[in-house]
Amino acid sequence: MIFRLLLRGGALGAKFLLVLAITHFLGYEALGFYGVVVAASLIASKFYSVGFSSEINRLISVGGSSRRVVDKVLLLYLGVGLLLSLATVGIYSLFQQVAASAVLILCVTLVLLSEHLSFEINSFVFSAQKATAGALLFFLKTGLWALLAVAGMLLGWVADIASVLWLWVIANLLVIGAGYLIVVNVHKGRTSQALATATVWKAGLPFYFGTGLIALSQYAERFLIADLEPYANLGQYVYAWSAANTLQALSYAVVAVVGIPLLAKQFQADQQAFTLRQLFINKWVMRSLLVSAVVAVLIYGFFNVVLDYVAIGVPRPDNAILGVLIVSFALRGIGDIVWGGLIASKNSRVSLASAALCLLVSVPVSYALIVHYSILGAAWGNVFAIVVQLAVIAVLTRATRTKKAVVSWA
Repeated sequence: MIFRLLLRGGALGAKFLLVLAITHFLGYEALGFYGVVVAASLIASKFYSVGFSSEINRLISVGGSSRRVVDKVLLLYLGVGLLLSLATVGIYSLFQQVAASAVLILCVTLVLLSEHLSFEINSFVFSAQKATAGALLFFLKTGLWALLAVAGMLLGWVADIASVLWLWVIANLLVIGAGYLIVVNVHKGRTSQALATATVWKAGLPFYFGTGLIALSQYAERFLIADLEPYANLGQYVYAWSAANTLQALSYAVVAVVGIPLLAKQFQADQQAFTLRQLFINKWVMRSLLVSAVVAVLIYGFFNVVLDYVAIGVPRPDNAILGVLIVSFALRGIGDIVWGGLIASKNSRVSLASAALCLLVSVPVSYALIVHYSILGAAWGNVFAIVVQLAVIAVLTRATRTKKAVVSWA
């Protein structure tokens, strides 16, 4: 766990150095554009899976997958991802405020496609309980290329945002190749399962919609800010967001990637839907809170103590915005465990309903907050979205259990 923590911490440090370097060498406008690409890639990684991701990962976790089905799913990811990447970038390029060359548009298209494929294959590796290999690949796709980009800017070799994005694409391609070889090796020792691709799709479809809706609710504020505020303001928001996101990222890499496959095995063993207590009060949630608390102190100390002590001229995020986002990402770390528990227990109704209600309620509230309070309002909108999601999951889980108990008693 310590090794994975160091790798993830190093990757996050590298990504934050990249944010600093882009801010210093390319400016807040370039950082705003980078922030939009990051948001788009994260949303794409949820939607491009077309319904297979959650179920195929669950099957890999419990030893119920076959290489043939995995190969079919990856080929589908490639085809769908290419079409949707072209459509997404083509439509957005018609309305964006920043001028972009054809080469930059092509680069962003490849970022979306390669980020989706590398994310999925990396998740396969984690689901196969190859946590160390998964962590190494994750460091490559999130940290190593960022360090190379920072070094390139320091040496004057990387002079625009397109060069930064090309390095991202190359790193993703390396992860895709190495991750696939690991997945193939995992399935060599498994008995071939009579598993239809359509069965995997049907089981995973509700979680696909739910995950996509949650991604939209989490990143919608970036597109709202881009529409209502200058790109420089968006860049300042992305700067604070990148620092605070460390909490959720570390919690996920150290706690969730280990806990969620074990939750899947627990459900596979007893076939009993998780109770409210099992979802929200377990050792994985407690560990997530512990990681978040430690990281929050480190973030605050870095910006408000360390930088002042060493007198380095690094831009500081607004403490109010940073504090609000720290709360949001601590809650989102819990949300990762809870959502993973819903997938592990195949609780598709609660997952889809909670995600839909979260999006419907949170986006209008975020819009109103941004209109009245600018990027501080966006930060509060981020908190509001995760609170709504967790509250709805809790209410629906309890209501479902109560209904089943009443029916059983009758």
